[in-house]
Amino acid sequence: MQATCTVSGQTFEITEEDLKFYEKMGVPVPTLCQEERQRRRLAWRNERNLFQKKCSGTGNPILSVYREESPFPVYEQSYFHSDSWDPKTYGQDYDFSKPFFEQFFALQQRVPHINLIGSKNENSDYVNYAGSNKNCFLL
Repeated sequence: MQATCTVSGQTFEITEEDLKFYEKMGVPVPTLCQEERQRRRLAWRNERNLFQKKCSGTGNPILSVYREESPFPVYEQSYFHSDSWDPKTYGQDYDFSKPFFEQFFALQQRVPHINLIGSKNENSDYVNYAGSNKNCFLL
């Protein structure tokens, strides 16, 4: 079956196997091509911009993928992985009378986030989603 993406206008194929899967899962046939669906899944991730802000735990200046006005606390890597804060204090009971994603969003707005993702980086403070680097900049 051929379909036309409602965003890009690109035609894409929906196989019989795909149709069976959508029916089994009880979801409608997609109206967006695979590239547009992937773009929407990844739209909330920031992997390219770094911002200067203060660590919510230590007050030290840090680089982060989150802006200064982020609604949640942002911790520098060393503080985030330390025993200086207790992640269990953010636990909450699930309220079956409220939608799951509403509760998940509220939880995301309270729980501290790590400023950058990476490990085993040496002299590479300006890297994100990278590991085992030495003397690197903006990776």
